[in-house]
Amino acid sequence: MESSLWRKGLAIAAFAGALLSASCRPSESFKLPADPMVGKPGPVFSFHSVHKRTFPSTNFLGKTLIMVFIRPGQPEAPTLLRELEAFHKEAAFSTVEFMVLSPEDDPLTEPYWIGLENSLPIALDFSGAAAKYGTGNLPMVAVNDYKGVLRMRLDGYIGEQFWPRLRATRKLLEEVQRERDQPAATR
Repeated sequence: MESSLWRKGLAIAAFAGALLSASCRPSESFKLPADPMVGKPGPVFSFHSVHKRTFPSTNFLGKTLIMVFIRPGQPEAPTLLRELEAFHKEAAFSTVEFMVLSPEDDPLTEPYWIGLENSLPIALDFSGAAAKYGTGNLPMVAVNDYKGVLRMRLDGYIGEQFWPRLRATRKLLEEVQRERDQPAATR
């Protein structure tokens, strides 16, 4: 009897290990897709703060900028924003600027950001920044490096794709910050 229980235990452990291994594979093999905009200067735009003050995106030159393009009511947006807010609180990303852009002309934007429990700064897109970045499926995350070069434009933070894409975003941020922190002579 003991040996049969032991064999069942081994079989269950092997099955659990296989499941864990299979669930890890897709996230490990995720690579950022080729994008014709990546590697070029990020589009310049203006935005409004929630207080309706106008700012140019060029204010962020010299800093890594993460832009999260969302529409009010997207079910996956709060989870994405919560995870990016956690990144923002990490010392490694303390010099990274985070900005959530939402359409200013959408009547749901203001009630949405008022009720949003997140500390990331909200910007109101009135100058077509979303179109300049070619947003398709929202939410979309775009990363401009400290030189103003677009390093990533990625959407599809939903379902099974959410965590692999979030890990890819983190990996890119770490890479950009390492490059930024290198002495000028080695760049």
